Amino acid sequence: MNKKGLSIVMGFIFVLAMVSFLSNTGTVFAQECRIIRIIGGDIEIPDSGIIEPDTIFLSKGDCVVWFNRFVKEVVKISFQEGKKCMDVTNAPMGFSLNAQGCYGTEWIPFGGTSSLRFMEKGTYKYTVETKITKTKENGRIIVE
Repeated sequence: MNKKGLSIVMGFIFVLAMVSFLSNTGTVFAQECRIIRIIGGDIEIPDSGIIEPDTIFLSKGDCVVWFNRFVKEVVKISFQEGKKCMDVTNAPMGFSLNAQGCYGTEWIPFGGTSSLRFMEKGTYKYTVETKITKTKENGRIIVE
């Protein structure tokens, strides 16, 4: 076989090897982050805060980002289910465990965020509390 024929065969083998390698990498599932907005203190919602949406549906592995859009107010997010929440979440950003073993945040300023990733099916209830107006709103995360 001449050099040109050998080059063609080697190129063909290389292409087949790459196609085989790339087709056997398996499916990669990307996690999704969903945003819960905490809004209030503006013209549309002057006094009390609102969690939007107050119930959110996720898939296993998705994360939730709470975004404080409550004008002139700081908020705190807390879970009351302690170990249940701690055992099925990971990657807490802005959350820590309190003395009762429940996840909670410090006061989040306007424009601030905190997030958690939910790894197991279930319903997780949380409370958003405001510091100045002393309001509390409840929300749910349902992982299907």
